[in-house]
Amino acid sequence: MVGDYMEEVMVKIDSKGRVLIPYKFRKQLGLKQGSELKMRTSKGYIILKPIIPESVKVKANRRWGKEAFLDAGEATFGEY
Repeated sequence: MVGDYMEEVMVKIDSKGRVLIPYKFRKQLGLKQGSELKMRTSKGYIILKPIIPESVKVKANRRWGKEAFLDAGEATFGEY
């Protein structure tokens, strides 16, 4: 639903049963490669609902260890 109305577009199912969600809708919903969707059917409709990952909580006044201050090379290529 965008604003106060639902927008509809035509899509096709390919030979492997896949449906492409148009870019406009993916962008509006923040969907990227690897995003997970919950699918169900209801009264002849297919309903897809994005699964929003849980936020990571950080405690206040936590003392940060050296892992928080790695050099760029260590963060990318170093061993943990």
